[in-house]
Amino acid sequence: MKVFSHSAPLCMLAGMLVASPALGVQLVSNGPFITNPGAHASGEDVSLAQDVTYSGYTALGFNAGPDYRLADDFSVPPGHYWTITSTRLFAYQTGAGDAPFTDARVIIWQGQPDGFGSIKLFDGTVSNNLVSSTPGAYRTAQSFGATMFSDTARRIHTLETAVTPLLLGPGAYWIDWQVKGPTPTSAVFTPPVSILGQASTFLGGFPRLKCPSGITDPEDECFGPTGQWILFNNGTSSYVVDLPFELHGTDVIDAIFETGFETPPASP
Repeated sequence: MKVFSHSAPLCMLAGMLVASPALGVQLVSNGPFITNPGAHASGEDVSLAQDVTYSGYTALGFNAGPDYRLADDFSVPPGHYWTITSTRLFAYQTGAGDAPFTDARVIIWQGQPDGFGSIKLFDGTVSNNLVSSTPGAYRTAQSFGATMFSDTARRIHTLETAVTPLLLGPGAYWIDWQVKGPTPTSAVFTPPVSILGQASTFLGGFPRLKCPSGITDPEDECFGPTGQWILFNNGTSSYVVDLPFELHGTDVIDAIFETGFETPPASP
């Protein structure tokens, strides 16, 4: 699910590509994960796994660290040039509550992650990109029964990360990430894009998971493919789901280039 938002007003001056002075507009929202706004007993939002409605739809979240990585794709539309300055990721660590996350590493690729000929346009693995960790919705499941709107074990945090300003021209790209929770050595999870009454929520390049080494459980989906990216479904079901993330920055509409009179700005 690729949802683009171009909320900053744009204008054109003679011979120039001009964006409004507003910074940090939302360029991409890859889909919602909140299914029941304000429905939690605390008054917070709920992200509900529909594991009763859909048989096998059992994944509350997908491993996002500390040893795993997640990835999903996005596209810059024709006639647009984006400068990415930050991302928002979403994750929880079971039992950690409001305690802040401690680390986030983001890579933005041209081409599939680690694919032949793919290029790292922004490599955030060399240092911690995390700017803030804000607790919000709770991740629960229909199978929790009476506690589906009161369970507090999985508090989803919004993780804002910084990106060195990165200019992207029209085309397809990928973002991949790895995060660490309040307890850096314990597992953390990103909830899938979740829409009530909708089993499959993906649209595009199939989100994927990078498997770490040392998986000894033969029932684990990463048993065997050490260091490889694998596709995944929601739990034991056949439903494919997207991963939520946001990209923020500035958007320039290349109105002059579309007329054929100007050369677009340099980009990957």
